Amino acid sequence: MSIRPLIHAGVCALTLGAAALGSTAAMAQWKPERPVKLMVGFAPGGSADTLARLIAEPLGQKLGQPVIVENVPGAGGNIMAQRLSTSPADGYTLGMGAAGSMSVAFHMSPKATKYRPESFAPVTLLASQPNVVIVNNSMPASNIQGLKSYIQKNPQASYGIAGIGISNHLIAESMLSRLGVKMEAVAYKGAAPVITDLLGGHIMMTVDNITTAAALAKEGKVKALAVTTAKRAPQLPDVPTLQEQGIKNFDMPTWQGLFAPAGLPADVMKTYFQAVQEVLNDPATREKMAHLGSEPVVGVSSADFVKYLAKDRQQWAETIKAANIQTQ
Repeated sequence: MSIRPLIHAGVCALTLGAAALGSTAAMAQWKPERPVKLMVGFAPGGSADTLARLIAEPLGQKLGQPVIVENVPGAGGNIMAQRLSTSPADGYTLGMGAAGSMSVAFHMSPKATKYRPESFAPVTLLASQPNVVIVNNSMPASNIQGLKSYIQKNPQASYGIAGIGISNHLIAESMLSRLGVKMEAVAYKGAAPVITDLLGGHIMMTVDNITTAAALAKEGKVKALAVTTAKRAPQLPDVPTLQEQGIKNFDMPTWQGLFAPAGLPADVMKTYFQAVQEVLNDPATREKMAHLGSEPVVGVSSADFVKYLAKDRQQWAETIKAANIQTQ
């Protein structure tokens, strides 16, 4: 699901109304009177946690109250989402959600997922990142067609994933199915052991976030074959997209968004939307996000975010069905 049109529309809207944004932010009807909790569905130190803390500090300055990050790890972010869904819709509890918990879970684990799409008030998109297809250096492939040829000649080859049904797993399966080849997925308990076994040659491929993948590729430890978004990643400018290599309309980024419990009052929604836009347009914040491989997604209203989520969920449902992945 492409974020590009939303980025373009947001940039235009903010360019036209930049002057109005600052004044309307000051006129917002609601301001928090105590610290705000921002829940993250992953452990401290990871990319999601780092992004949340990067945004939380300036957001707190805009709101006039601290925004405190609380880590609620487990089940790919689903435990956090479940807790958020039952929290009071008073503006003091927010969550940073992503595709795994807010799109994939409804199709991958429909019986185990206790919350529903309508359990949340989507506030706005925050950021997106490309993923990268990386392979062991011993693989005689320098591009995606070379990868396809290798898999056809080595049907026993496997690739690693950090968990069944996470977005990187589904991105890999979507790519493989559109290439017309199959490759066994080996599930690990986290991303670190996946990389360890990739470097050791126990698996031959994985799809990883741009930050990790770019570092490994630049150090010559892996080969980067493609990025999963519609345009190339600044961190790996010489690595072509999957679209450039013959897989039409392939644009599957990782994204993060700000969510609240369903029933968030309109004035509270307005306050958070406007404050977040100011944070995402701050040059210092944008520079820090760029170091993480994250691109700010600006100007996406709650209504537009709802539409984006509907399309995103449909895309993952189609991917799961096409790859014949067993749901829970």
